[in-house]
Amino acid sequence: MNPSIKLLLLGLNSIRERTNGRYKIIFSLSVALAIFYSLPWIALSEQSRIAGNNIQPAPGGRVLYLFISVFLTSILFFQYNLFWKGKVLALTGRVRPVLNLLINLMLMIAVSGVLILIATILFNINAPRAFFIFYLFRNTGIMLIVMLVTYVIELVDKSRVDKIEILTLQNKNSETELSALRSQIDPHFLFNSLTSLSGLIRANSKEALEFVNHLSETFRYILEKREHKLVTVQDELRFVASYIFMLQKRFADSFRIEINIEEAHLTKNIPQFALQIMVENAIKHNLLSAKNPLTIDIRSLGNNLRVRNNLQLKKTVSGYGIGLTNLSKRYQLIGRNDIIIRKTPEYFEVELPLL
Repeated sequence: MNPSIKLLLLGLNSIRERTNGRYKIIFSLSVALAIFYSLPWIALSEQSRIAGNNIQPAPGGRVLYLFISVFLTSILFFQYNLFWKGKVLALTGRVRPVLNLLINLMLMIAVSGVLILIATILFNINAPRAFFIFYLFRNTGIMLIVMLVTYVIELVDKSRVDKIEILTLQNKNSETELSALRSQIDPHFLFNSLTSLSGLIRANSKEALEFVNHLSETFRYILEKREHKLVTVQDELRFVASYIFMLQKRFADSFRIEINIEEAHLTKNIPQFALQIMVENAIKHNLLSAKNPLTIDIRSLGNNLRVRNNLQLKKTVSGYGIGLTNLSKRYQLIGRNDIIIRKTPEYFEVELPLL
């Protein structure tokens, strides 16, 4: 799957999980606050009943009203601070803490007024002013708790958003670097192919025509898969077959290649041009002659493809080559296992992880 699509899905999943998580927080904390404010009244009523003193226990209806009113008040404050605040304060251009506090205070006063009005009707309260002050203090506590919890949630959400933005930037940088690395391959490949073609044109026009057909197949592959960072092993082998044909026309008996890849590995992926780079790297670093041909063996090995060639190094070439460094960098940018390089006095081999 394309990394950009993965990041988009990650963002959507994050939003959905964040919303669901917020509703769970609203419900669970609202229940907890309702229990917290109700328990003292329940305990006081139970203590009065056991002690048999003159303190009248709170009627069950009032305790139930206390629980429900605290629960709904908490729900309202959470709903505003977690979902409505951004829309309400959008006209200011940014969230202003002072304005947000004022809105919470006005909401708290309005809720306290509504609750005392309902309580007066339900329970015939004789001192509405005293109860109103009680509701103000109680709802102020709820408001401050909700605002503190909201602040913590927003910090956590911001860290998640920052993480997604960082991943997005990393992906864009990786895409840019991969494009730059891949663009280095095309001119190099074209130059070598045209050099071989010029020799065939002078020697054999029929073979030159066949060479052009294979050359066109290779460039058709390059154009069709240009936007693909990964290709199937099967597609890469078709491309390499044309490339090998051109090499055999160029080097004749000085070059041999054997391919033995398990059928299950044909549908797996490797970076585009991975096998071509390996073959080209072997030719670049080794001497080729009919007496001592360069032999390349490509086969399945575990979950890798192993590319091995006999060593008859040129004295003028050192290191592993730009192509192999390029390929290793592409594996690293894709974020998978790197290639494995081994060198002995007799052979040089590279294992390409299948993706």
